[in-house]
Amino acid sequence: MKLATRRTCEGVDATPGYPAAIGGGTYKPPSAERGVMTETGRVAGRTAVVTGGGAGIGAATCLRLAEEGADVAVVDRDADAARETAQRVEAETDGTTAAVETDVSDEAAVAAMAETVADRFGGAEILVNNAAVRVDPRPVTEADETSWDRAIAVNQKGAAFCAKHVVPLIAGDGDEAGDKDGDGDEDGGAVVNVTSVGASMGRADWAQYDSTKGALTAMTKDMACDHAPDGVRVNAVAPGWVITDYHLPDDAAEADRFFDEKTTPHPGGPGVLKRAAEPREIANAILFLASEEASFVTATTLAVDGGHAAVGQGLEWESL
Repeated sequence: MKLATRRTCEGVDATPGYPAAIGGGTYKPPSAERGVMTETGRVAGRTAVVTGGGAGIGAATCLRLAEEGADVAVVDRDADAARETAQRVEAETDGTTAAVETDVSDEAAVAAMAETVADRFGGAEILVNNAAVRVDPRPVTEADETSWDRAIAVNQKGAAFCAKHVVPLIAGDGDEAGDKDGDGDEDGGAVVNVTSVGASMGRADWAQYDSTKGALTAMTKDMACDHAPDGVRVNAVAPGWVITDYHLPDDAAEADRFFDEKTTPHPGGPGVLKRAAEPREIANAILFLASEEASFVTATTLAVDGGHAAVGQGLEWESL
């Protein structure tokens, strides 16, 4: 299986203050097929629950998992966005979907979502904890209790609530829900938490968001220890800058221009690859961790950040 992309480092300019060892030369345009991989049924016969599935990384993950054979529960607090993703998945793949309106900060709503998944699909094998909120960047001396409560409720407690109610579907808890292939053994599965490269790097004004992602990174390792006996692997991906609908201008033409500009390597761009990611590139990493290709990978956070953490550069929005 070969990722259709270019050898980026060979085309990166050395810029003032940036390690010249990365290479010289000129920037190459991004591949038209960046992130496109051959469909091979890597998660065929499995059901995935993807929170925050209505847009951005979540929507890309729903589509990517379905392309590789999974059925998908698209979970989002925005019911219309969830339905749009579900409709796109069914239009472009053979996957079966369910759009489930859920505020992950509400445990009762999460419990109801898990019941819907069990009724609709008979269980689950994959949980992607992607739902998150950003609060206005500010130092802790200016952060109010309301913004702290909202960030923690969704980014940290929301992931915990989803794990609490969906992991038993994955593990089976000793009942038939964990044996969908009928071989008499519980099948197990995977949890993938979406954290942030900001959880491991310092940056001004992002203490609220980054600390919740740091907590989720720690929870990933502890959950992996808790659920290994159930055959459930727990990992995380830590994206760097990713251009999603959140960042795009309202005008369609301007949005296309902005997306192309920021996802194309440019002088002063972020990280080693000197560009932002496309949502599908993060979805590919989530797919890997959710698949049996990662059968010996657990308690790990995979940085999918274009080298931000490696060089300590590019976490400021201005770098895009």
